[in-house]
Amino acid sequence: MATAKDLEDRLAMRYEPATYRRRIAGHDVIIHCHHYNARVQRTLEGARGIDGKGLIVRAAESVFADQLARAGRPEDDEAARFALAELLYAHLGFGRIDLAQIAAGVVTASSSHFVEGWLAGLGQSERNVCTFTEGYLQAAVFAATGAAVTVRETECMARGAACCSFVVERGERGPVAPNHKEPAIAAPEERGGPFVHSANVDEQAIIDAVVGIPMVGDAAGLIPAFSVYLANMPADFYNQICISFVEAMRGLGREKAAMRLLISDGEHCGMNTFRGIMHSPEWDGLIAPMVRDRADALLALIAISNALGWGDWHVTAHTPTSLELDSRYGYEAVGFREYRGKASAPQCAMLTGVAAGVMQLVYGEGTVEDRYGTFASSEDRCVACGDPACSFTVERVE
Repeated sequence: MATAKDLEDRLAMRYEPATYRRRIAGHDVIIHCHHYNARVQRTLEGARGIDGKGLIVRAAESVFADQLARAGRPEDDEAARFALAELLYAHLGFGRIDLAQIAAGVVTASSSHFVEGWLAGLGQSERNVCTFTEGYLQAAVFAATGAAVTVRETECMARGAACCSFVVERGERGPVAPNHKEPAIAAPEERGGPFVHSANVDEQAIIDAVVGIPMVGDAAGLIPAFSVYLANMPADFYNQICISFVEAMRGLGREKAAMRLLISDGEHCGMNTFRGIMHSPEWDGLIAPMVRDRADALLALIAISNALGWGDWHVTAHTPTSLELDSRYGYEAVGFREYRGKASAPQCAMLTGVAAGVMQLVYGEGTVEDRYGTFASSEDRCVACGDPACSFTVERVE
């Protein structure tokens, strides 16, 4: 029988310096904060004419059924598989789920990354917000028993409930979709460049220190760090929901609007996530002593992003009013190639938005709301289109 220590060992994070990626149980995981995750959810579920909620549920079900299968062992019994599902959810930072009564069709959650994100950034909700958890629980049941079920949240802490409650409905439904991808892009052999550096900022020391921080769920299954709540989200989940969202919106003639919305979410991520980082004890202790000016702060933030699993991001040119970046292995571009093949247009909405967000944070003035929209960003080349690197340009809006 699997012990708690054995299950924990299966979820050890491995960092791959060649690609700046973090891997847990066979999946690249991307560290984002509760602000970004809640905003992306609102973007998908708030779009008229598409089933944004269904996109999230199906992606979570597909991706986590695969990750749980990879973490499992042939000798695991059903109890061990459900224990693994509880542990993975908390380990990645999504909160705490109680599967003790899942055979009776009942699940409760005492803490939730998505509830924290919704309440912190979007306010109390008039509807349940744990869509992601519904999909995760469907994956957990499938990984443990082989049954395809439907999970519905009936009570939510975002609406004032004491805990989030879910019901598991067994009945006819379609099969769980496999997380099918085609290997597309090997790790970059060369770093490229030339890149902009600062004599004051030890980028590798920052990366090593951030990678060394144990970013796993606490007793509540949450990861409070850098003044935000973080989570280790499989890159496949982000890629599935964003690709499917753009495709669904394309069917309505609104593809450009979809990309603008996702870029906006990334822009808010750049400001809110990194604002938290810059006002955190971790920043004060590790990075602030290296920072002599705003350019140093920017380069330090880019180094942190490379420790968060986003993928090989470097400054190629920089002034207080402009920024140029290259990303040789960004998770959005690589993921698009894996899921859809070569693209006809750039696909890195998150990185495009974050590029503007970090410039607004470092060089802007006033509140986050005052800074929003003061820099504009574009992706000029993309690995998804066959280019050797994704290239981004940011300019101050006059």
